[in-house]
Formats: sequence, C-alpha cells, structure tokens
Amino acid sequence: MDFHIVIFRPALQGAGFLIIEKLLKYFYLATNTSFLVMKKRIRILCCVMLYTVHLQAQCPDGHELRKRILYLRDTLQTSVQDQLKELLGYAARINDCNYKNDSTHVYLLNRISDLYFKKADYLKSVQYRRQSIDIITANAGRPSTNIRSLPGRYYYLSVAYDSLNNFAAKMSALDSASTIAMRLQYMDRASLTALYKRVEYFFDIGDYHRCIDYAIKCEQLGTEYTSTEPRAGAYFASSSLGWHVEALLNLKQFEAAEVLLANKIETYKKEKLKDYIGLVYGQLAQVHVQKGDLEKALTYFNQALSYYQEDKDYFNCKQTLKDIGYQIYSRHFGDNEKALEYYTKALKFDYKDGDRFSKIDYDFESLNIYTNIATVYVQKGDFKTAVKYFQLAFDQVKPGCKEEDILRSTPQEIMQFKTIYYLTDLLISKAASFRKQFENDKQKSTISKAISIYKVADQLLDRIKAEQTDLQSRLFWRSDSRRLYESAIEACYLQQNTSDAFYFFEKSRAVLLNDQLNEKKFAAEKDIMQQSEIQKKILALQYEIDKTIKGTARLTELQNELFSYKQQLDQLKQIIKRNSPLYYQSFLDSNFITIAEVKQNILEDHKALVEIFTGDSAVYVLVITRQNARLRKISKTDYQELTTSFVNYVSSYDLLNKNYTSFRKTAEDLNQLLFQDIALPQGRVIISPDQQYFPFEALLINRPGQPLKWFVEDYAVSYTYSARFLLNDFNSGQTTGSNFLGIAPVNYPPAFTLASLLGSDQSLRKIGGYFNSAETQVGHNATRKNFLDQYSKYRIIQLYTHASDSSNHNEPVIYFADSVLYLSELVNEYKPFTQLIVLSACETGRGKIYQGEGVFSFNRGFAALGIPAAITNLWSVDDASTYLLTELFYKWLARGLHPDVAMQKAKLEMLQTVSKEKAMPFFWAGPVLVGKTGRIELNKPGYWKWIIVFAGVGCVGFLLVRKRFS
Repeated sequence: MDFHIVIFRPALQGAGFLIIEKLLKYFYLATNTSFLVMKKRIRILCCVMLYTVHLQAQCPDGHELRKRILYLRDTLQTSVQDQLKELLGYAARINDCNYKNDSTHVYLLNRISDLYFKKADYLKSVQYRRQSIDIITANAGRPSTNIRSLPGRYYYLSVAYDSLNNFAAKMSALDSASTIAMRLQYMDRASLTALYKRVEYFFDIGDYHRCIDYAIKCEQLGTEYTSTEPRAGAYFASSSLGWHVEALLNLKQFEAAEVLLANKIETYKKEKLKDYIGLVYGQLAQVHVQKGDLEKALTYFNQALSYYQEDKDYFNCKQTLKDIGYQIYSRHFGDNEKALEYYTKALKFDYKDGDRFSKIDYDFESLNIYTNIATVYVQKGDFKTAVKYFQLAFDQVKPGCKEEDILRSTPQEIMQFKTIYYLTDLLISKAASFRKQFENDKQKSTISKAISIYKVADQLLDRIKAEQTDLQSRLFWRSDSRRLYESAIEACYLQQNTSDAFYFFEKSRAVLLNDQLNEKKFAAEKDIMQQSEIQKKILALQYEIDKTIKGTARLTELQNELFSYKQQLDQLKQIIKRNSPLYYQSFLDSNFITIAEVKQNILEDHKALVEIFTGDSAVYVLVITRQNARLRKISKTDYQELTTSFVNYVSSYDLLNKNYTSFRKTAEDLNQLLFQDIALPQGRVIISPDQQYFPFEALLINRPGQPLKWFVEDYAVSYTYSARFLLNDFNSGQTTGSNFLGIAPVNYPPAFTLASLLGSDQSLRKIGGYFNSAETQVGHNATRKNFLDQYSKYRIIQLYTHASDSSNHNEPVIYFADSVLYLSELVNEYKPFTQLIVLSACETGRGKIYQGEGVFSFNRGFAALGIPAAITNLWSVDDASTYLLTELFYKWLARGLHPDVAMQKAKLEMLQTVSKEKAMPFFWAGPVLVGKTGRIELNKPGYWKWIIVFAGVGCVGFLLVRKRFS
C-alpha cells in the first residue's frame, strides 16, 4: 500500500494528497480485499478525489496547510527548491482564502522566508519576512493574529539583514524586536537575544552608557525568563551583568563595578553557573589592579584562567593571559620580558569551528596583543621589529591592511568591528612609535608619517562618534582621546607644523557642541521639535526616578518608561541622520577649518586668535595673527601654579587685598609665560581656553618696574569654545522680534535661602531705557516659565538673579521667582531670535569640566540652543559693582559698538570712575564675553510714524492759517 501512495504523491500535492492518503489507509484497513479489487477502488477514489483536490487547490484548508508546512519542514525527502515551489503556490492562491492575513498566512510567509534564507537569497527572505510583519502589524487587534510572534519575526529579520551586511537595518530590526516585546510584556528567547545583541553592539562601539541601560534591562528580563526557561534566563541575566561591569570598567567607574560584583562568585557557585565564575574573577582582578593591590589582582586573574581552562573557554583564556601580561607585568611592573611571555601564550589560542565566540572576536584579541607586543619593542627602541608586529595587528582586520584602508571601509563595516577601541589604540600606538623614532633619526618623513596616522585615528574617532547616541558616552570618548591630541600636537611642535597643529587644536575642543549646532542646522524643524519633546520627557522621568523609593513597583514602571523613551530618542536620531545626509556628513568632515580661513573670516576685524591646549605633560599655546602663526610649548607645572594663584587672587577680595604685591607679580609672570616672545598686536583678540576660563583682561602687560597696565587697556577680549564655533551661521530665520527682555526676580522663596537682589529691578529699567521695544519682568513675574516661553523672541536677554555652578543635581542652576532652571533643562524646539544673553549672576560661567569639550556652563548651554554670544560671571561680586558695570556695558552697546569693545569700554570707564578699592580686578574682571562678537542689529524706533504724524499736523495747521488769512 505504501508503494502506491508514493506513486500518487507527485500528482496529488499538498492538502489534497493528505486527504487521499488518509482515505486509502481507511479503506485498506476497513476491508479485507484483494489487491486487484483494491486497485479498481483506488482508481475510482482517485477520480473523485482529484476533482475534490482541484476545488480545494483554490483554497486549501488552513489546518491542513499548517500540517503540510510542518511536514515539509521536517521531512528529509523534499528539497528546499521543491518546498519553495509548493509553498509559493499556496502563497499565490491565499488571497482568495478566508484565513488571508491571519496566523496561518503569517506562518506560510515566514516558512518561505526561512527557505529563501537557506538558499542564501537574503533579499527574498527579507521580502517575505517583511510581508509577515506587515500582516501582523495591520491586524494586531484580530484574535486570529498572534501579535506576540512579532518580536521573533523582527529578530529573524535582523538575521537576514546581517547576512546582507545592511547594518543599520539590522540594528533597527533588533530594536523593534526588543521594544515590542517589552511593550507587550512578553519575552521569549528571540526577544531576549535581540536585546542582548544590542548590549554587545553598544559595548563594541564604545557607547558604554547605552550599553549599561540595555544590560540592566536584559538582566531584569532574563531573570524573569528563568521561570520559563531556567538555563536560558540565567544565561541572559548573568551575561548582561558581565557586560554591565565591563562597561563600568571601561568608564573607569571601578567602585560601581566592585559593588555589582560583590558576592557574585558565591551566588554563581550556589546556582552551579560555573560559566560565569571565571568572568567575575577576571573583573575583580581589574578592580584590584586599579586599587594598586597587584598581588590580589594576579591571584584573581589566575583563578579566572583556571576556570576558563576547565571549561575549555579558549577565547577568555586568550583574553586573560593578555590582561596579565599588560595590566600586571607591562603597565605596573615594567617587566616587558614577562609581558611578552604572556602575550606569546595568549596568541596560541585561536578560533576553532563550533566555538561560541566568533572568529572576529579572536582576531581582534590578537590585534590587541600584537599592538601590545609592538609597543614593547618601541620602548626597547627596536622600531623595525615594532613595525612588523604593528602590521600583524593590521592583518587581523584584513591581510595586508594599512591604516589608510581603515577609512576606506564603509561605516557599516567599521561598526561591525569588535571592541572598536582596540583599533583606535592600534593607530595611536603606531603613530606614537614614529614620533618616538623621530627623536632618534630626526627624519622629516618620520614625523610626517606620525602626523598622518594621528589624522587617520582622529577620523576613525569621528566615525565612531557618528554612531554613538548617548552624550555621556561621547563625552567619555572625547576625554579618552586626549592622548591622541596631545601626542599629535607634540609631533606638530617637533616639526613646527602650525597648520596641522591648528587642526588638532580644533579637533580637541567643543566638537560635540558643533555637532549639536549642525543638528539644528540640517535637521527638519519637526524632527527637532519631536526630539525636544522626548528629551523633556526623559528629564522629567529622571527627576521622578530620583525621588522614588527603591524597590517599589512604581520605580520599575518609571525605569521601563525611561528606557522606552531613550529607545525612541535613539531611533529618532537615526532617522534624522538618514533623512539629513549633510548632518551625517558633518560628523565625518575631514576638511576642517584651516589657518587661512581664520585669517580670512575671523581675523578680518580682529587682531589675533589665541588657543591653549593643556596636556598631561605640557601646555601648548598657538597664536594666530594676520601675519603669522606661532606655536609654543610651556611648562605645565609653571602654567598650573600661575593660573591657580591668579584665579585665587582675582576671585577673592580679601586675598587680593592682603596680597596685592604678590598678585601683581603673578599677573605679570603669567602674561610673560603665555606671550614671552610674541608681540601680540593691540586691538580685539579672541581667546580659546582649554579648560576653566580665567580673565585675561586682569593680566598685567607692563614690564617689571614700569607703571601698572592691565591687559584690558590694550585689548578688547572675547572668548570662544573653538574657532569653528565662530564660523557657524546663527541666523534663526526669524524676521520679527523685540530688542530687549530683562528678568529680575528681586526676592526668592524662603526655601531657596537666597538674599534679595535689591536694586536689580531699578537697574533693569535703566538699561531698558537704552532700547525701544524693551520689556522687563520683575518680582513675581520673573518666573522660570515666563523666561523659557519668552527668551527666544528677543535679541538681547538680561538676567539679574542668583546662580550656582553646582546643585543637588550636580549641575549648574539658575534661580527664578518661583523655581529653578537646571542646565540640562535647556531644551528648546525653536531656533532662537536671540543674539546675546547676559547672565548677571554669580558663577554662571562655571561648571563641570569635560576633557576635550571644555566647561559645561550655562553660556555653553545657551550656545547649543543657537544663541551666539553670552556674558557670564566667573565669581560672585557685590550687587552695586555688578549693576554699574552692566549698565555701562549697555550704554556702549546701544551706541552700536561690538559687544567685546563695549565690554572693554565699560571696564575702562569703571576703572576711571570708581574708588581705588573698587578698581581692583575682583570688582570688574569677573564678567566675560563668550562667543561671537558681531554688531547686534537692533530694531530701530518707528521714526517714520512720528514723521507722518508731524507732517499731518503741519498740513492741518497750514490749511487753518491759510483759511484764516484768506
């Protein structure tokens, strides 16, 4: 009987065949007939069933179709091509079926997608997978559609995109899988895998804060999943914790890492999770390396190695041996021979088929080991051997690869590299080897090669930065890249190459601020508004989380909501990049500002630009004038001692008054240190400091024994975040707006414990008299909401209030009549009309210093919103002096002077009119102008209206007189 069924099989496909097969078996078992009789009956039955099958072929039964798909999936007799042929036939006819667009339809499309994937036709696989996703999404409310299958469908879509090397689409699909699963509060293995892959991705590109966000979420959901699949849930929970700790270690947050690791070894032993014990030992070793307890660190490393060897985890054996060689013997003991011994052992572990780690994981560990070996030979002065090992490191990316080839890789290829900082470290180390070699051979080509590789490393960092979404992660990388910029500037100094030095000076400062401005410039207004709304929700949630009791259900709910909004923000930023090619290109712009552009566009109406870079071992000063550019290297010890003493004196009246003679010497010495052999031309100068501002205006430029002469007497000073900031177009596009808005709360709520600013309202009204269309909001009208609603509509904003460079949120804060404004809350969906904001409050120019980006203060916050200039105070001064200097500034500004010149005039007039005591720099040097210094075009009074009125009155008068005389 089975023989005859096989004969009929080709003719009777699908559900029809299944029905005939059942009936034949029934007849054979139910009757005891001869084969000939049975054969006649079969012929009759086939005629009947062929007609039935013909009818059913138009719309096969849904239940039988599912069984047929399962049969084809599990059978070994039917080829992938034959399966596809049959299933595609069903797909072509399914539009006439009553179960179109239900779970059976989705199941069919997904099986077709799987078969195309097996054939390596990934485009077709994506096409059918997307169809299934579209059906589920469009019919989410129908009982016949299983919405819970959607996360899994997105995960397998990401796998197909990965095979197509469509990295952006892969990441988007992974995010959709995890986002939808969390929204549905349903988690399966595919959803958790999608979430976990995002954890790994964020770590690999150095977006450590987003890695931590995802790791926390994956650990939480993995723990919950243990009730369904204990081993899989434990894997996701424990592995995610491991990535969380790794991210903290890379962020150098060792104490936080140690807290997470506490008692984990005992927990894993008790739960028999031996796979993770070695990981915890290795991470504890890194914590103790940082503590300086090398003996304990080495013990932990060896314990980790023992567990990995027992588990045959060869990848982690390789990594642990490398860490022992570098962190213990090379970095701390300086025992390079012992380090080389461990590096050699580590290289013996290589990828084998079936390993749970990929070949690229092994390759990039080898890349890092070869980099370390090359660095050892550089330290020995054996540059020939070092070059050989640097090339072996590059070969791990691609055989024969050179540093220039890295930048020829597509952004998608670069983002798929594992542990990307291994690659940046390779580039920086190789460049440093050429710089060190130059000290021996003095060959121009050697130092030029170093500078060239430093530029490649810098451009690779730009590629990485373009993919990172979290500001804190990008700030960490900006800080971590200081080694690159200091080494590059030192190489330029050795070559006296001011052009390339200026490139690295500029790339070392306020690049993220420039990115924010480019986003506002190139992104669509609706995208900016949507992004602002999400940012506001994230801030509100973060504040509520800070106030919520730990361990409560409400806290979990808030954290889930926060995670969801952060995901939305990430996705929106990716959309903005895709829709705004110029915005994305601005991240990768290698044609950075040049000295020639500075001379042409910035020094057209200024005399000099002074930039300062503070490195770990030296300070570099670059002075650009219209005639030339000079690069100087000065002692960091001398610079720090003089600037610290100088700031301490000028910001403290008591200290300045008691030690005036010492202050004068300090102010003279600091000026000499900075401009020793440089004749700075008199006039308007721009200063770009590297870290905290100090007032150049209070330097003394007289020679010892000569009459006292302040820097401000010869120079109108302004400050900038970078030269490139000054080339931004801050035109908001608005054509209407008022000239002046003044805010003065005067009194504050008792909870603030702040002194009243008596007289600030009167000073504000006096200043308002210099402008037409001026508005003031004083007293209870000077609220936070009024300020945020109004400030973007005025050219000039004046704030008389209190401020602080720190708060309970660990960030700068400004006080209003009703509440406070934190720096992080400066989110505005509109491009402001404002050209200048004057923050007459203490410490508004101060904030947290981020290496590579400068001071995060309120003036920078307003700059990021698109306000080109701000005046802030570096310290607190008595009210009367503040009012006087501010009023003098506006007097000169209203006469049409540039803001920096108006500030210079105001300070000089104050020096000439106040008492000797008040002439000390404590009282006038605190306010500094940061940003662009172009003339502020004010709306002129409507004189023409009065001309018409007077003309009309004149005409009436003339007619009356004429009538009387006639």
